[in-house]
Amino acid sequence: MDIFNASCNSTGWMVILRRQAPGTEDFNRNWKDYKNGFGDLRGEFFIGVEKLHQLTKDKTHELSVKLEDPNGITAFADYNEFEIDSEQESYALKSLGNYSGTAGDSLNPHKGKKFTTFDRDNSGDQNTLNCAEYFNGGWWYYNCFHCKLTGKYYKDGTSPTGYGIHWNGFRSDKISLILAEMMIRPKSL
Repeated sequence: MDIFNASCNSTGWMVILRRQAPGTEDFNRNWKDYKNGFGDLRGEFFIGVEKLHQLTKDKTHELSVKLEDPNGITAFADYNEFEIDSEQESYALKSLGNYSGTAGDSLNPHKGKKFTTFDRDNSGDQNTLNCAEYFNGGWWYYNCFHCKLTGKYYKDGTSPTGYGIHWNGFRSDKISLILAEMMIRPKSL
């Protein structure tokens, strides 16, 4: 794997996705952008599914998700395993492990699902809808989603149903979150 810059905190967590005000980064992107990553490490960004695959394929990682709603209420979701499959497997969400936290386990239904973008539909949705095209943003879609941190940013937290940044176990899909971070770190054995 090539060397790349990353955003890390003092406790060893590498930020792999960040959504925050002012919300100007466009997450409605194609397969190539989601594969390679995009954005500004000091602001909003996604590290890229290829980097996630390379980082998680040989060593078990943990995932931590931090969320904040428009009223300043925060929640978290931690998973003791996190692995992304290869591009040949459409960067499927291969492993999540056990959940703990206050946000609700909204990512688990997406386990085993392939990554989808508006130009590469891998969602297998029964109604033939390309969820990434319809709801704006690449993700491991499943019927279309129980959570999605790549939707459109709404500064006031009000969004048309399903179009914003959502974690349904924490807030309904009518409320768009104003802060979301996904972080990984190697699991201590």
